Amino acid sequence: MLTHEIKTLNHSRSVRFAILALIGVNALWGLSFPVMKSLNEIMDRSLVSSDSVSITYSVSSSAGMIAVRFSMAMLLITILLPKLVLGAKREEWVAGFWIGLLFCIGLVLQVIGLSTIPASRSGFLTSLTAVYTPLMYAVMTRRLPSLQLCIGILLALVGVATLSNALTWILPQSETTVTETTNIVPLNWGDLWTTLGAIFFSIQVLLIDHFGSRYRSASFTPGMFATATLVAAAIFTGIQFFPQGNSSSIELSKWTSLILQPAFLVLVFFLALFCSLVSFLGMNTYQPYITASQASVIYSTEPLFASLWAMILPGVIASFIPLIYQNESATWQLIVGGLFILAANVIALWPSKSERTEVVPT
Repeated sequence: MLTHEIKTLNHSRSVRFAILALIGVNALWGLSFPVMKSLNEIMDRSLVSSDSVSITYSVSSSAGMIAVRFSMAMLLITILLPKLVLGAKREEWVAGFWIGLLFCIGLVLQVIGLSTIPASRSGFLTSLTAVYTPLMYAVMTRRLPSLQLCIGILLALVGVATLSNALTWILPQSETTVTETTNIVPLNWGDLWTTLGAIFFSIQVLLIDHFGSRYRSASFTPGMFATATLVAAAIFTGIQFFPQGNSSSIELSKWTSLILQPAFLVLVFFLALFCSLVSFLGMNTYQPYITASQASVIYSTEPLFASLWAMILPGVIASFIPLIYQNESATWQLIVGGLFILAANVIALWPSKSERTEVVPT
């Protein structure tokens, strides 16, 4: 009896630590948004010679960025954690391959969608992984999500919708509310691509849950980084050297000049170390301690952290790198949306009686 209570207590502590670790992962992902915005400005300044940017350029530059970021992350994990890379089993490399493939495809689809829809709308549509994941999980296991989890998912959606100001494009605008300065983008193909990207992210979460119960989940990370690098490099190469239709490639000399810029290298290194190596290693390691559906609710905190970092980091970056990038200010949407997301996580992650006796993954 005493042994069972000790195991239950240790499991509860492990779950609490995993929840905190995953919240930290989302804080790092949120950190990546102002960093990526700074990188995009540096890239546009170095690669684009006109004010108009084509979708081909958006996909090519983003794929190139992903390839550089995760190749650097792969180099870092090999140097810092050689035993993790060399000790990974074949099955763990295969699991990492599928996880990295889905992640990279989801990222590319998200970037394609961003070319025709606002970033706030992209964030909201991506956050729908909190809905797709439990629905897919319910279909796979033939078990409906609990009422507690459903309430958490609903509150998370309300919170993210408030953060992204989704009502301005979801609800029809009357003639009295639409002015000449209103810029509401109608529904278009970008919404479809972003939604498909969110579905790929949901499958990625489910795969980590699936493989995490069978293998050492931290060992998925090298395979994930290698796959993301290769897939992104293949997309970049295909567009760069085999342009289609009226699209044109960007001179390799411009890419070389960009990669050699100190500001570019510092920001990419920051992304590779903190927003890739630390964050995805944390995700792969600790997500199996909770259900995939609960993890998807935690991942809804990413846009909240992105908004918080946007109030601090732009000014810091601009003080070191010559960019026109100002801090954002706190809004009622941030406060109200943040409270909804906080409540969603408390409700969805509050342990039920049955969950307190689950077996800890090894």
